[in-house]
Amino acid sequence: MERQKKCSSKDHQEINANIYCIECKIYLCNKCEKIHSNMCQSHHTFNSNENINEIFTGFCLKENHYNELTYFCKTHNQLCCPACIAKIKNEKYGQHTDCAICLIKDIQDEKKNKLKENIICLEELSNTLEQSINDLKNIFEKINKNKEELKLYVQKIFTKIRNVLNDREDELLLEIDKQFNNIYCDEDLIKQSEKLPNKIKISLKRGKLIDKEWNNNELNLFINDCINIENNIEDINIINKNIKKFNTNKNIEIQFTPKEERINEFLENIKIFGKISYPSRFKFRKCPSNINENRKYTVSGENQNIFTKNGVNGYWTPGLCEYELEKDKEYRWKIKILKSGNKYILIGVAPNDFDINSSNHYSCGWYFYCYNSSLCSSPPFNYNNKGTNLSKVKDEVIVIMNMNKRSLKFIINNEDKGDSYTNIPINKPIIPVVILHDNNDSIEIIEC
Repeated sequence: MERQKKCSSKDHQEINANIYCIECKIYLCNKCEKIHSNMCQSHHTFNSNENINEIFTGFCLKENHYNELTYFCKTHNQLCCPACIAKIKNEKYGQHTDCAICLIKDIQDEKKNKLKENIICLEELSNTLEQSINDLKNIFEKINKNKEELKLYVQKIFTKIRNVLNDREDELLLEIDKQFNNIYCDEDLIKQSEKLPNKIKISLKRGKLIDKEWNNNELNLFINDCINIENNIEDINIINKNIKKFNTNKNIEIQFTPKEERINEFLENIKIFGKISYPSRFKFRKCPSNINENRKYTVSGENQNIFTKNGVNGYWTPGLCEYELEKDKEYRWKIKILKSGNKYILIGVAPNDFDINSSNHYSCGWYFYCYNSSLCSSPPFNYNNKGTNLSKVKDEVIVIMNMNKRSLKFIINNEDKGDSYTNIPINKPIIPVVILHDNNDSIEIIEC
């Protein structure tokens, strides 16, 4: 439930608002309303409990406009005020400067005549509205579930990568300790050596004493002191041995490989690791077993979007996309020519039942011919190398198929010369098609 609006006055911030002034854009309590009504008699006020954005006030609600809605924008099917169509183009004014504008009275007959039709349409749509909303919720839940599952999978993969990196780091750190201890000396030897001077001082004192006063009655004690002296000698020899080993191996450097360039390469690979993508409808069909040997081809690429002819020259080889274009939608795709000496390449659309073994390469479909920038098509156009005002192709062609308008256009070298085909029959499902002539010619289709 929406909270009760409070008065905009600093002195009455805790008092509930009674009205809202559209010109002043403030909420007013009973006390402020009396003052406001005396000072601003021409202002328009509304009940503060109503959502001002959901009720029609007759005034433009855009910031700093404060004007009555007296115009109609045909371009956006929207009421607007003088400020909306003003020739002052900035953030607040002129949003409809370049639109088709008329007075409200000029549009009344059109809206009135269409009202009954729209009422019938709205009644029909409202009958299934609840089901449509439920369907939309189900679709959202399904999509959201897929999103969360995908995020969990990405987290799982990167956790696995991090664990492997951490394990490898630990292995290398242990290996460094091992290598240094083997080649040089370990830290324990240093700690033990620091205790030696005092131990040796005591041991020498005991040694000299028992050397003068050897007594077989205390033989075990004397023998133990002798062993301690021998151990002291061994300990000193170990220190000297390590010093000698260090001086011998002083030019040895233990290094971490790979070198810096390999490390940087590895880091760059991490930066671009993984890709979030969705299944493209612009995938080529795999080469069928029943295709003519001279028209053989291969499909490659991460998205199965590279089409290469490997049959012989002289035979047109069609590349048909997997998915059909839906009605009432516009599709854009780019054909990038990867390899072609003569550019004997046809680019366009065709019915889904295209005969891949047909001897007439344009008996079915509507195409742009890259070789001479002409049009080739089946009925109802029946073009055979029809001249156009389109440029010569360099290395790519952008194709735009508007299924609603049933129009097909080609953008060559960033030049849009308008529709090449209109009123294309779509009584059969339509698919993107590319047709290659020469062996090893190759193209890539990219959604754009």
